[in-house]
Amino acid sequence: MPRLALKKRIRKILKTPKLLLITATILILSTTLLFANKGIWRHVSLRRDVSSLHAEDAALDIEEQKLKDRVALLDKEDPTTIERIARERFHLKKRDEIIYRREKSDVGSRDAGFGK
Repeated sequence: MPRLALKKRIRKILKTPKLLLITATILILSTTLLFANKGIWRHVSLRRDVSSLHAEDAALDIEEQKLKDRVALLDKEDPTTIERIARERFHLKKRDEIIYRREKSDVGSRDAGFGK
């Protein structure tokens, strides 16, 4: 029965030119709205891209602030910061100080050779 009623409705729409024109217009507009270049799917995709870019922007802002703080310490010529950089980059040491360096292969096995 429901199938018969649907067929009657379709025949009625096809017989009436005004209803056919309205139905065709609605169908064309809805497909254009959904699938066109500036349609809803494109809008949703662009919103997702914008939100991910906002998150990336926030992370970059945090990193920028850290770098600005580091530059500010260097501008002040903080002796401890300069000393730390000199020790890390140039392997400098104080008088009567001994520097122990581990080889990269020892990093994975921390207790290798100790206690034997």
